[in-house]
Amino acid sequence: MTKRQKLKKAEFTKIIAHRGASALAPHENTMEAFQLAIEIGSDMVEFDVRCTSDRKLVVIHDSTFNETPVSYQTYADMNRKAQEDGYRIPTFEEVVKLCAGRIFMDIEVKSGGYEKELVHILQKYCSHDQYSVKSFFDPVVYRVKKLDPEITTGLLLGKDHPGLIGRIKEVYPARRLRQAECDFVAPFWVFTSRGFVWRMHRKGYPVYVWTVNTTGLIQKLIRRGVDGVITDRPDIGLSARSELYGER
Repeated sequence: MTKRQKLKKAEFTKIIAHRGASALAPHENTMEAFQLAIEIGSDMVEFDVRCTSDRKLVVIHDSTFNETPVSYQTYADMNRKAQEDGYRIPTFEEVVKLCAGRIFMDIEVKSGGYEKELVHILQKYCSHDQYSVKSFFDPVVYRVKKLDPEITTGLLLGKDHPGLIGRIKEVYPARRLRQAECDFVAPFWVFTSRGFVWRMHRKGYPVYVWTVNTTGLIQKLIRRGVDGVITDRPDIGLSARSELYGER
């Protein structure tokens, strides 16, 4: 049985806390948001990783912070500004140490160039069954897989303004998935028709959709057979799943 086939054999659709329990915490992608996701009982926690000018891996979504690209700033400068606003930006290492052994990590790499540092930290603190790594960028996914073939990797789908050809390759991503040596696919939820889910499963790729926050839509996607739902409201996701299938 392949790794993809093993991943597909989930007993129920996973509820994945987007940037931590982002709609319930004061700030997304913070230690507080991740701790809350754990306490709620989320199956997985999703978060974003970028690299600062002083080569610190930080957990932050946007490419800019305080109107300046993250890659142009030091971690200390960024955190100083964040603390003025009442929170702090965690390092990737801090988040991994918090989550390892407590909750599965769904890690999004926002750009290329720091794959080695990321893999090194993961190898230091985690076993391979405690996390997965994904990106919108095929070369990033491919490089992570080449650095450590045992890492479970996935391709994100749903870029803004990809053009007609780009969108077709997102709706029919099998070739991209093979070339990047992916283990799963993570599409924007609007792509996940029954046909899409069926095609991906037929080829052995689990489907983790983003980002869904209402009970009705979460249940609709669960009925379509998706393997995971990424949501800002893991509390709603867990309740919606429970209504369909009962408590775990």
